[in-house]
Amino acid sequence: MALTSALALPAAATAQATWTYSDWDNDGNLEVSDQEFQTGFAETGTYNAWDSDETVGLSEGEFATGVYSSWDTDNDLQLTEQEYMTGTQNWYGDEYNTAFSDWDTDTSGYIDTNEFGAGWDNTLYSDYDTDSDALLTEDEFNTGVYSSADLDQNEVITVEEEGWFEGWFDGDDVEAEIEQVGDVI
Repeated sequence: MALTSALALPAAATAQATWTYSDWDNDGNLEVSDQEFQTGFAETGTYNAWDSDETVGLSEGEFATGVYSSWDTDNDLQLTEQEYMTGTQNWYGDEYNTAFSDWDTDTSGYIDTNEFGAGWDNTLYSDYDTDSDALLTEDEFNTGVYSSADLDQNEVITVEEEGWFEGWFDGDDVEAEIEQVGDVI
């Protein structure tokens, strides 16, 4: 993947901006450090968009809704098997082995918001919630997303790992997508 491939990221909950990998790689070393990521990701407004009730912290329900929205790359309120496989791989990693059919309980060929809520695995939320207070601070959220994106866990996101963001940040209004999805759990 080319270093300048675009990551379309919402600059704020209601505004849009197009970023490139090199915009986040401030020192030009072809790696995005934790600090570079924290700065760039905070500017996207994603956390505020996911925090739909605007309280201090993301509840598990808000987080699950955001995850569903991020997996639903075509914004049709249905997860195809491919969207599910990409989402679980990106967010949960190689160890996650729950089959698509376990979530698609009505065998329709897609996972709707009700099925997603019924199948929700809160392991990821618990892992992100490092202080175990049942709310994700912006720092916990950003750190968790960074850790998920750092596929080889070497504490930098390389240009090869940039693919983690494909389809997740699609340049749409994240807040509008969250409202469309509604509560999944």
